[in-house]
Amino acid sequence: MTAPVFTLSDEAETRQRPLWLQVEDAIVRAISAGRLKPGEQLPGEHQLAEELGIHRHTVRRAIESLGGRGLLEVRRGRGTFVAARPIAYRVGGHSRFTGNIEAAGLVPSARVLRSGIVKATKDVADNLDLKPGDKVTALELLRMGDGIPILIARHYMPADRFPDFAERFEKIQSITKTFASYDVIGYRRRATRLAARQPTPQEAVDLRQPRSAPVLVWGSVNADPQGRLINYDSSVFAAARVSIVIEEED
Repeated sequence: MTAPVFTLSDEAETRQRPLWLQVEDAIVRAISAGRLKPGEQLPGEHQLAEELGIHRHTVRRAIESLGGRGLLEVRRGRGTFVAARPIAYRVGGHSRFTGNIEAAGLVPSARVLRSGIVKATKDVADNLDLKPGDKVTALELLRMGDGIPILIARHYMPADRFPDFAERFEKIQSITKTFASYDVIGYRRRATRLAARQPTPQEAVDLRQPRSAPVLVWGSVNADPQGRLINYDSSVFAAARVSIVIEEED
């Protein structure tokens, strides 16, 4: 007879905890024991509640909590899935999104969220050695691995040098190759900053994660081989889906 995937603990100490936390523990045990694999779909709330003999709202609270911790992914219209293991995302002078995603065995893709010529904010201007109000080409992308959102990338380039960068990217689908179309070969990351915060409502929607789940905010500046600043990248990672690896430079 097959053992049930989910069971509530019969330990006295555990049973004194709120019921939704006991359900959370049962799901975590199933994942840790390998009874639920990364990417596997959980039973629906009704089925899980019936299996455990509890109310479905208790199950929902446990699932929402585990979603906020990054252990589960609730995909609208599809159900609840065990989150994939975090991708080892390498940060170095020449590391790129596509290389990181392919190294994880996933297929990279991107969708343009917003683009256009805009006036540089003080933050963008400071990072590109421009004046606030100078024109920059803005390109905001949702970058994915196997269709799962990994990060929102916000790129800013001097508009006088890269006026149609967004249009070229939509055809080429690679930041590195789009720069190459301007004869910028072998650009290098000069600085990177990382910080954590809660996502905005729109970021949570785009990344398909709860607002309670944190994001990593990445700010980096790239320069061409001649040392001219070409790109300020202000990106937002779904923190539970990546493990940042800082590579030492030679």
